[in-house]
Amino acid sequence: MAKVHPSMPFGAALSAGEAAELDVVRRLASGLPDAFTVFHSVEWSSGSGDAERHGEVDVIVANQAGDLLLLEVKSGGAEFRPDGIFKRYGRQTKDVTAQVRQQYAALRARLHQAGLSVRLHHMLVLPDLQVQSQTVQWPRERIVDCDDLETLVPRVTEQLGAGNPGGAVLPRVLAFLDNQFRVAPDVSAMSGRLQEVSTRLSAGLATWVPRLSVPSGLIRVVGTAGSGKTQLALRLLRDADAAGQRATYICFNRALADHIARVAPVRVLAETFHQHALRVCRRRGMAIDFALPGMFDRLAQGGIAALRDAEPDLDLLVLDEGQDLQPEWVEAQLARLRPHGRAVLMEDPNQRLYEDRVPFELPEAVTVTSLENFRTPRAVVRLINLLGLCDEALEPKSPCEGEAPDPIVYRDEADGLRATQSAVERCLERGFPIDQIAVVSLRGRERSALQQADRLGPWSVRRFAGTYDEGGNAVWTRGDLLVESVRRFKGQAAPAVVLTECDFGELSALTRRLLFVGLTRARLHVEWAISERAASVVARAIDGAP
Repeated sequence: MAKVHPSMPFGAALSAGEAAELDVVRRLASGLPDAFTVFHSVEWSSGSGDAERHGEVDVIVANQAGDLLLLEVKSGGAEFRPDGIFKRYGRQTKDVTAQVRQQYAALRARLHQAGLSVRLHHMLVLPDLQVQSQTVQWPRERIVDCDDLETLVPRVTEQLGAGNPGGAVLPRVLAFLDNQFRVAPDVSAMSGRLQEVSTRLSAGLATWVPRLSVPSGLIRVVGTAGSGKTQLALRLLRDADAAGQRATYICFNRALADHIARVAPVRVLAETFHQHALRVCRRRGMAIDFALPGMFDRLAQGGIAALRDAEPDLDLLVLDEGQDLQPEWVEAQLARLRPHGRAVLMEDPNQRLYEDRVPFELPEAVTVTSLENFRTPRAVVRLINLLGLCDEALEPKSPCEGEAPDPIVYRDEADGLRATQSAVERCLERGFPIDQIAVVSLRGRERSALQQADRLGPWSVRRFAGTYDEGGNAVWTRGDLLVESVRRFKGQAAPAVVLTECDFGELSALTRRLLFVGLTRARLHVEWAISERAASVVARAIDGAP
């Protein structure tokens, strides 16, 4: 996948031209290999004083040698004349050929001024037209029309070539485009844009799994973090609801269940296994007191007993976080399926954080596996692979390159709190607002100094208070800065994550999974506060990596 700089539009409604340009960027980002870098909406200027001119190049693609291809994207209609290609904007007619020639000349001149001798190409993309002729200035092979869009990536690859890697020119060209052409990312905007793009790129599971015809009706999806499991769940639930079927979503993590409940169809019930057990146990008159030890275990057993006596009530069952569910919980939920009902169990063994959970088999299930991560910055995924945090290497697919975290090493608990504060300050300096930062502790709440605190430096802390209300809902403190444990934050994500209270003497299987979950919560940036002994463990693991 190509790197993309700096961001893509989101939020506000897009014009036809912006939507067409964004579609081209997406096609290039997902189709081109790592050898290419895609710049988007690049401003340029040339001349000075009264002769100064400004403009914008829609898309610039750079290969490994620093050679560049300019793509001008024109949506809607255009008129082909012997003297060029023209497009109307209201009452005004613009000469597309002259516009591209001006862009080409301006960029060529600026590259020459910077001492960069690279090849420069240009191409015209007309996504809404079928081109049946050409002009003197525009040979047909340099035009991509609506029929050519599916071959855009090979056309760009053929025109530009991958280039020879390892040269000194490419970093200078990339810096030139970043700095001289004023490509300045806004991290607050990038978060939403990146989430939109990642959602589109990770739609594979949601596209193909619903098409599977399985005699048993049971599909098991083993997908890594950021592979699109949530998208798949929503697609299945919405399709079932549209068909008038009875569907429900069950997972282990309350925050994830609450999120699905907000975005799923209103007639679809999304809840945790224990929420479901609470409902059925209350209907049976069971006394509930969450202050009593072992209450959740009693709920689980009561819920299983109730399901054994109940009639099947579901056409579709989506079970998420399968690695956190006990086999008897899964068996009881599967018994809810009506004849010809379907169930999809989604899981990631690398996110199994509860040591009493054991793998279990579903002999009649068809298994679909995905190791593609579309959410986590690619540099962070490479660090995950380098440390061997997963059983198999992941494929980094996010459009965000990002960077590997630069650890802040601390000596003791008090120093660890100061290191965490410094990590939050680093995020703020990068432009992340406080509500886009999540501080995630590797420790459980009982052993965490951070999760007991009401403040961290100048910020009040929003954290789980350790109690539940009568409805079984977690009670939270009020504050500006989110502080959570890795276990509770699993299934969620944030633009910037501060992974902290990382103190371990070896990379045990559980420690690897905790680190994996923590590092994959970030969409854009990770800061890492780590103890001296843990830093030594990580350094040895990196030195010993193949």
